[in-house]
Amino acid sequence: MKQSGFTLAEIAIVLVIVGIMLAGGLGAFKAQTDAQRSNDGRAQLAEIKESLLGFAVQNGHLPCPANPALTTFIEDRAANGTCNRAQGSIPGASLGLAKSTDPYGQPFTYRVSTDFADNGPASSPPVITDSNQTLGGCPLGSVAAAGISFMLCSQGDISVLPTSGAATPLASQLVAAIVMHFRHGPPNAGVGSVDEQENTSNNTTFISKLRVDDNPATPADEEFDDITVWISPSILIAKMLAAGKLP
Repeated sequence: MKQSGFTLAEIAIVLVIVGIMLAGGLGAFKAQTDAQRSNDGRAQLAEIKESLLGFAVQNGHLPCPANPALTTFIEDRAANGTCNRAQGSIPGASLGLAKSTDPYGQPFTYRVSTDFADNGPASSPPVITDSNQTLGGCPLGSVAAAGISFMLCSQGDISVLPTSGAATPLASQLVAAIVMHFRHGPPNAGVGSVDEQENTSNNTTFISKLRVDDNPATPADEEFDDITVWISPSILIAKMLAAGKLP
């Protein structure tokens, strides 16, 4: 009598084929999801840049970074008008942003050249003296307009490199840098690639380069999925001039 049905070998083959199809489908879905989140994150970065410029036009200075240990996303400014920190999270609440984290729920890193963010009393605008030449590029005796924390000659102190330790920067004398850490998230101390660690190292140097995916062929210390954008003094000053906030 002939028996109908599948043999164990046939069932095993079918299961292998189904497994391969599922793995391929999941991989394609993951890639599609990452691409969509990358696009959404880039749109957020563009919105953040415009919000920072708008804040400066309205207030005469850039906002201070938010305290990264908190989730209030409010700029961390001292009572005397100076920033309590030069690097932290994007102060999304102070900027009026609908969302202060990236598509993966990670906070953005925000670094500002504090000469462009410190906000002293309007009656005592910044003056360049022998003991205070922090507003790079400005001659001694330069006086900022009342209510404005920087001048036409002001330069930032932030640089963006193509890789950690590179001799030639992609951009320098920047007033602000913003980093989206994407799926990897901000690295913990000693974890993540050297270039990703540079983007959270709380100094004036940042990295911007093409993405290096995390796959079995890529060493962990070479993976990179950060997206870095920045604001140059010329862009900020052009916005201030157009708004009539600088002479």
